[in-house]
Amino acid sequence: MSGPSSNPSSTAAAPASNPVAAPSAPYTGKPSQFVQTVVASKPIAYFRLESTSSTSEVGGAAYTSTPSVTLSPGAPINVPGNQCAVLNGKDGAITTTQKGGITAAASIMAWVMLNSLPSKNDHILYVAGISESGNDFDLQFERDDVLKFFTSGGGSVEYKPEPATLAGTWHMIVATMDTGSKTRAIYWDGKLGTVDSVGGSPNKTQLFAIGESPVFRGRFFNGSMDEVALWDRALSGAEVARLYGSVTVNP
Repeated sequence: MSGPSSNPSSTAAAPASNPVAAPSAPYTGKPSQFVQTVVASKPIAYFRLESTSSTSEVGGAAYTSTPSVTLSPGAPINVPGNQCAVLNGKDGAITTTQKGGITAAASIMAWVMLNSLPSKNDHILYVAGISESGNDFDLQFERDDVLKFFTSGGGSVEYKPEPATLAGTWHMIVATMDTGSKTRAIYWDGKLGTVDSVGGSPNKTQLFAIGESPVFRGRFFNGSMDEVALWDRALSGAEVARLYGSVTVNP
Protein backbone atom coordinates (compact mmCIF):
# COMPACT_ATOMS: atom_id res chain seq x y z
CA MET A 1 0.00 0.00 0.00
CA SER A 2 1.42 3.33 -0.93
CA GLY A 3 1.69 6.06 1.61
CA PRO A 4 2.74 4.99 5.10
CA SER A 5 6.00 6.72 5.93
CA SER A 6 7.17 3.53 7.61
CA ASN A 7 7.23 1.60 4.32
CA PRO A 8 10.75 0.51 3.28
CA SER A 9 12.22 2.84 0.70
CA SER A 10 15.07 2.92 -1.77
CA THR A 11 17.37 5.82 -2.49
CA ALA A 12 19.85 6.57 -5.22
CA ALA A 13 23.37 5.30 -5.14
CA ALA A 14 24.53 8.47 -6.88
CA PRO A 15 21.95 11.27 -6.95
CA ALA A 16 22.52 14.22 -9.21
CA SER A 17 24.15 17.27 -7.69
CA ASN A 18 22.14 20.48 -7.24
CA PRO A 19 19.37 20.18 -9.86
CA VAL A 20 18.80 23.52 -11.53
CA ALA A 21 15.79 25.59 -10.55
CA ALA A 22 12.87 26.11 -12.91
CA PRO A 23 12.64 29.41 -14.78
CA SER A 24 11.20 32.03 -12.44
CA ALA A 25 9.19 34.19 -14.86
CA PRO A 26 6.93 33.66 -17.88
CA TYR A 27 8.51 33.97 -21.30
CA THR A 28 7.71 37.27 -23.02
CA GLY A 29 8.88 36.53 -26.56
CA LYS A 30 8.16 33.64 -28.92
CA PRO A 31 6.47 30.59 -27.38
CA SER A 32 8.63 27.59 -26.53
CA GLN A 33 8.43 24.08 -27.95
CA PHE A 34 7.52 22.44 -24.63
CA VAL A 35 4.01 21.30 -25.56
CA GLN A 36 5.14 20.04 -28.96
CA THR A 37 8.05 18.19 -27.36
CA VAL A 38 5.75 16.43 -24.89
CA VAL A 39 3.32 15.41 -27.65
CA ALA A 40 6.19 14.17 -29.85
CA SER A 41 7.33 11.87 -27.03
CA LYS A 42 4.03 9.97 -27.43
CA PRO A 43 2.42 9.96 -23.99
CA ILE A 44 -0.83 8.02 -23.65
CA ALA A 45 -2.37 11.01 -21.85
CA TYR A 46 -1.35 14.66 -21.48
CA PHE A 47 -3.49 16.96 -19.37
CA ARG A 48 -2.43 20.60 -19.77
CA LEU A 49 -4.97 21.75 -17.13
CA GLU A 50 -5.80 24.92 -19.05
CA SER A 51 -9.35 24.73 -17.68
CA THR A 52 -11.11 22.92 -14.84
CA SER A 53 -12.43 20.28 -17.23
CA SER A 54 -11.33 19.31 -20.71
CA THR A 55 -9.65 16.51 -22.64
CA SER A 56 -6.14 15.16 -23.02
CA GLU A 57 -3.93 16.59 -25.77
CA VAL A 58 -3.52 12.97 -26.96
CA GLY A 59 -5.54 9.81 -26.62
CA GLY A 60 -8.95 11.35 -25.96
CA ALA A 61 -9.20 10.90 -22.16
CA ALA A 62 -11.15 13.58 -20.28
CA TYR A 63 -10.60 15.21 -16.91
CA THR A 64 -12.89 16.93 -14.40
CA SER A 65 -12.06 18.98 -11.32
CA THR A 66 -13.90 19.27 -8.02
CA PRO A 67 -15.66 22.64 -7.50
CA SER A 68 -12.91 24.10 -5.30
CA VAL A 69 -10.21 23.80 -8.00
CA THR A 70 -9.41 27.16 -9.56
CA LEU A 71 -7.12 28.43 -12.32
CA SER A 72 -4.04 30.63 -12.14
CA PRO A 73 -1.07 31.54 -14.36
CA GLY A 74 0.72 28.27 -14.93
CA ALA A 75 4.16 26.72 -14.94
CA PRO A 76 7.01 28.66 -16.56
CA ILE A 77 7.01 26.67 -19.79
CA ASN A 78 7.19 29.88 -21.85
CA VAL A 79 3.76 29.49 -23.46
CA PRO A 80 1.77 32.75 -23.47
CA GLY A 81 -1.41 32.58 -21.40
CA ASN A 82 -0.52 29.24 -19.85
CA GLN A 83 -2.87 28.27 -17.00
CA CYS A 84 -2.66 25.74 -14.19
CA ALA A 85 -4.93 24.09 -11.63
CA VAL A 86 -4.80 25.36 -8.06
CA LEU A 87 -5.71 22.76 -5.42
CA ASN A 88 -6.45 23.84 -1.87
CA GLY A 89 -5.19 20.83 0.10
CA LYS A 90 -8.68 20.18 1.51
CA ASP A 91 -11.05 18.94 -1.17
CA GLY A 92 -9.47 19.85 -4.50
CA ALA A 93 -8.87 16.95 -6.88
CA ILE A 94 -8.91 16.08 -10.58
CA THR A 95 -10.37 12.83 -11.89
CA THR A 96 -9.68 11.46 -15.37
CA THR A 97 -11.13 8.81 -17.65
CA GLN A 98 -7.66 7.49 -18.46
CA LYS A 99 -7.91 3.89 -17.26
CA GLY A 100 -4.85 1.68 -17.04
CA GLY A 101 -2.76 1.47 -20.19
CA ILE A 102 0.35 0.53 -18.22
CA THR A 103 1.93 -2.90 -18.62
CA ALA A 104 5.67 -3.34 -18.02
CA ALA A 105 6.92 0.27 -17.89
CA ALA A 106 5.63 3.78 -17.34
CA SER A 107 6.42 7.43 -16.61
CA ILE A 108 4.56 10.31 -14.96
CA MET A 109 5.33 14.01 -15.44
CA ALA A 110 3.91 16.96 -13.52
CA TRP A 111 4.90 20.57 -12.95
CA VAL A 112 4.17 21.44 -9.31
CA MET A 113 4.40 24.44 -7.01
CA LEU A 114 3.66 23.68 -3.37
CA ASN A 115 1.91 26.26 -1.20
CA SER A 116 4.01 25.15 1.79
CA LEU A 117 6.46 22.45 2.77
CA PRO A 118 4.81 19.01 3.01
CA SER A 119 5.95 18.88 6.64
CA LYS A 120 3.71 21.88 7.35
CA ASN A 121 0.63 19.95 6.20
CA ASP A 122 -1.27 17.37 8.22
CA HIS A 123 -1.45 14.79 5.43
CA ILE A 124 0.39 13.31 2.46
CA LEU A 125 0.25 15.45 -0.71
CA TYR A 126 -0.70 13.29 -3.69
CA VAL A 127 0.66 14.36 -7.08
CA ALA A 128 -0.69 11.77 -9.53
CA GLY A 129 -0.92 8.08 -10.25
CA ILE A 130 -2.97 4.94 -10.65
CA SER A 131 -3.86 3.75 -7.17
CA GLU A 132 -4.64 0.13 -6.46
CA SER A 133 -4.25 -1.68 -3.16
CA GLY A 134 -1.35 -4.10 -3.53
CA ASN A 135 -0.24 -2.75 -6.92
CA ASP A 136 0.69 0.88 -6.40
CA PHE A 137 1.62 3.49 -8.97
CA ASP A 138 1.56 6.61 -6.81
CA LEU A 139 3.71 9.76 -6.75
CA GLN A 140 3.39 11.83 -3.60
CA PHE A 141 5.10 14.19 -1.16
CA GLU A 142 5.18 12.86 2.39
CA ARG A 143 5.37 14.75 5.68
CA ASP A 144 9.15 14.36 5.92
CA ASP A 145 9.45 16.61 2.82
CA VAL A 146 10.41 13.61 0.68
CA LEU A 147 8.96 12.86 -2.75
CA LYS A 148 8.14 9.15 -2.99
CA PHE A 149 7.17 6.96 -5.93
CA PHE A 150 5.41 3.69 -5.08
CA THR A 151 5.23 1.06 -7.85
CA SER A 152 4.28 -2.22 -6.19
CA GLY A 153 2.64 -3.37 -2.96
CA GLY A 154 4.93 -1.40 -0.65
CA GLY A 155 8.25 0.39 -0.58
CA SER A 156 9.21 3.36 -2.69
CA VAL A 157 12.01 5.11 -4.45
CA GLU A 158 12.46 8.52 -2.86
CA TYR A 159 14.08 11.89 -3.45
CA LYS A 160 14.41 14.75 -0.96
CA PRO A 161 14.54 18.15 -2.70
CA GLU A 162 16.26 21.16 -1.18
CA PRO A 163 13.70 22.49 1.36
CA ALA A 164 14.62 26.13 0.70
CA THR A 165 13.28 25.93 -2.87
CA LEU A 166 10.63 23.23 -2.45
CA ALA A 167 7.66 25.50 -1.66
CA GLY A 168 6.67 28.56 -3.67
CA THR A 169 8.74 27.59 -6.73
CA TRP A 170 7.73 25.68 -9.85
CA HIS A 171 9.46 22.33 -10.39
CA MET A 172 9.14 19.68 -13.10
CA ILE A 173 8.89 16.14 -11.73
CA VAL A 174 9.25 12.98 -13.79
CA ALA A 175 9.02 9.51 -12.24
CA THR A 176 9.77 6.36 -14.24
CA MET A 177 9.53 2.61 -13.69
CA ASP A 178 10.64 -0.33 -15.80
CA THR A 179 9.78 -3.82 -14.56
CA GLY A 180 11.93 -5.42 -17.27
CA SER A 181 15.17 -3.71 -16.29
CA LYS A 182 14.03 -3.53 -12.65
CA THR A 183 14.69 0.17 -12.35
CA ARG A 184 12.71 3.19 -11.24
CA ALA A 185 13.80 6.78 -11.00
CA ILE A 186 12.77 10.29 -10.01
CA TYR A 187 13.95 13.29 -12.04
CA TRP A 188 13.83 16.80 -10.60
CA ASP A 189 13.94 19.78 -12.96
CA GLY A 190 15.35 17.71 -15.79
CA LYS A 191 18.09 15.96 -13.82
CA LEU A 192 18.26 12.54 -12.20
CA GLY A 193 17.54 12.83 -8.51
CA THR A 194 17.41 9.17 -7.51
CA VAL A 195 17.32 5.68 -9.02
CA ASP A 196 17.03 2.16 -7.62
CA SER A 197 16.97 -1.44 -8.83
CA VAL A 198 13.43 -2.48 -7.86
CA GLY A 199 11.22 -1.65 -10.83
CA GLY A 200 7.86 -2.52 -9.33
CA SER A 201 4.84 -4.54 -10.42
CA PRO A 202 3.36 -4.55 -13.94
CA ASN A 203 -0.19 -4.04 -15.20
CA LYS A 204 -1.71 -0.87 -13.75
CA THR A 205 -5.39 -1.06 -14.67
CA GLN A 206 -7.29 1.54 -12.63
CA LEU A 207 -8.10 5.21 -13.30
CA PHE A 208 -5.33 7.81 -13.44
CA ALA A 209 -5.92 10.55 -10.86
CA ILE A 210 -4.39 13.96 -10.16
CA GLY A 211 -4.20 15.75 -6.81
CA GLU A 212 -5.81 13.03 -4.69
CA SER A 213 -5.82 9.24 -4.68
CA PRO A 214 -9.28 7.67 -5.15
CA VAL A 215 -8.10 4.67 -3.10
CA PHE A 216 -5.93 6.18 -0.36
CA ARG A 217 -8.27 9.02 0.42
CA GLY A 218 -7.59 12.40 2.01
CA ARG A 219 -4.19 13.04 0.40
CA PHE A 220 -5.20 16.32 -1.20
CA PHE A 221 -2.43 18.19 -2.99
CA ASN A 222 -1.86 21.70 -1.63
CA GLY A 223 -0.57 23.98 -4.37
CA SER A 224 -0.55 24.47 -8.13
CA MET A 225 -0.20 21.75 -10.74
CA ASP A 226 0.29 21.88 -14.50
CA GLU A 227 1.27 19.83 -17.57
CA VAL A 228 0.53 16.34 -16.23
CA ALA A 229 1.41 13.47 -18.56
CA LEU A 230 1.47 9.67 -18.52
CA TRP A 231 3.56 7.34 -20.71
CA ASP A 232 3.41 3.57 -21.16
CA ARG A 233 7.20 3.40 -21.18
CA ALA A 234 10.10 4.60 -19.07
CA LEU A 235 11.51 7.87 -20.38
CA SER A 236 15.30 8.00 -20.61
CA GLY A 237 17.37 10.61 -18.84
CA ALA A 238 18.07 12.26 -22.19
CA GLU A 239 14.35 12.50 -22.94
CA VAL A 240 13.62 14.06 -19.56
CA ALA A 241 16.40 16.59 -20.07
CA ARG A 242 15.01 17.38 -23.53
CA LEU A 243 11.55 18.01 -22.09
CA TYR A 244 12.88 20.36 -19.43
CA GLY A 245 15.20 22.13 -21.85
CA SER A 246 12.43 22.68 -24.38
CA VAL A 247 10.92 25.47 -22.27
CA THR A 248 13.59 27.75 -23.73
CA VAL A 249 13.52 26.39 -27.30
CA ASN A 250 11.61 28.56 -29.78
CA PRO A 251 10.21 27.62 -33.18
